[in-house]
Amino acid sequence: MDMQNEDIKSIREKFEMSRDQFAEFLCISHPRALANIEIGFRNPNRFTLKFLKYLDSLPKKKAMALIQEFMDFKE
Repeated sequence: MDMQNEDIKSIREKFEMSRDQFAEFLCISHPRALANIEIGFRNPNRFTLKFLKYLDSLPKKKAMALIQEFMDFKE
């Protein structure tokens, strides 16, 4: 199944994240850019799509742990 833009919003909602949080998590410049992706005005890059498909395939608890670990990582 190919991921559609509206699927991105569903994944964000599945993980109970705001647009601000999800944009930060995905390293998207601004929550408005994420909104544009969710409504189909913009398209995410291939890496983002692949990563979200992977994340969505994980059990929720495991995915949430990965999200938290990534958000806590300091460059």
